[in-house]
Amino acid sequence: MQIDIISDVVCPWCYVAKRQLERALAQRPALQPEIRWFPYQLHPEAPAEGYPYREAIERKYGRQMIDSMFARITAAGAAVGLELHLDRIARGANTLDAHRLIEWAREAGLEDAMVEALFRAYFRDGRNVGDTETLAEIAGEVGLDATAVRARLAGPESRDTILDRIRFSRDQGVTGVPFFSFDGKLPLSGAQGEETFLRVLDRVTARAETAAQCTSDGCP
Repeated sequence: MQIDIISDVVCPWCYVAKRQLERALAQRPALQPEIRWFPYQLHPEAPAEGYPYREAIERKYGRQMIDSMFARITAAGAAVGLELHLDRIARGANTLDAHRLIEWAREAGLEDAMVEALFRAYFRDGRNVGDTETLAEIAGEVGLDATAVRARLAGPESRDTILDRIRFSRDQGVTGVPFFSFDGKLPLSGAQGEETFLRVLDRVTARAETAAQCTSDGCP
């Protein structure tokens, strides 16, 4: 089974959904799916140096809503074992370079570990995941060569690839994240719960088994 996930590292619901999917997969250990992460930018207009996080949210939603919004997200994370501290985030990030880092981690077989590290750095530790030095440090923590990553981030490598993938997703009608695709057939959007993921996993498995039976025995 192949699971494609379109996500942004500054989306808290993407982090929650990642953990929900993992909890569902733990109940189906025989599946051993291939999981691929694809980029999306919630704030493509963000400057490279980032922006004042809380101030930007206040402008968008109003000051009165922020505490309740943060509390709801924190509770959703805690329910799946995540420690979230949105109050520690000082700078919102342009995530283009973070997605480039995920691309390079895929080459080293560390894609999922990098996604997890970026989510954790931003939502638990309040680190600036748009900052080159911070990204190089995170890369080193995951197992990449921090010095090499720092040099690669200084150039244009993979930038067009990431932007093309984001553009493709938007052209396909993806307007929000997280967005999941199971074997390229069953799309699922939003931070779904564990039970929803289990139903989809079982449905995809049943379809694959039926298709395999038809291939071997023939179907009318």
